[in-house]
Amino acid sequence: MKKGLIISCGILIALSAYGLIESSRLERTMKMGIGIGFLPFAMSLAIGGLSIALLVSILRGRAEIKDRPVFQPDGRSRVFAVVAFLMGYIFLIEWLGYVLSTFIYMAATIIFLRRERIFNAILMSVGLTVFLYAIFRLWLKSPLPSGFLGI
Repeated sequence: MKKGLIISCGILIALSAYGLIESSRLERTMKMGIGIGFLPFAMSLAIGGLSIALLVSILRGRAEIKDRPVFQPDGRSRVFAVVAFLMGYIFLIEWLGYVLSTFIYMAATIIFLRRERIFNAILMSVGLTVFLYAIFRLWLKSPLPSGFLGI
């Protein structure tokens, strides 16, 4: 188990370094130097930092490693369903546009995972979609797919 964690940390560190390099190449559209590359840069930095911290704790013997399955037997179907939702979202984002496909993805995921009432799931989905739209379109000035409806 320890060997697998060390390999996983190495892979995550390499991927975060790649993310840092690629996101630093994106254009900066705001006066502060923040642009569409800010979020991927920050996320790559966080993933890299956390991976390095985990690797150090594993190598020092401070990480508590438990031998247990990654997925509980009843949880596999939930994981596969969320992956299917995500694949559908990726497929539909160009056709339906960012706003509508994000709303559908959020609502389906919330309903499936939390077993929420439909009204609460729709309300949360609208709120998350508006919040993400505001971040990407209004604050970061990032172009988003508009789909056939033009939204």
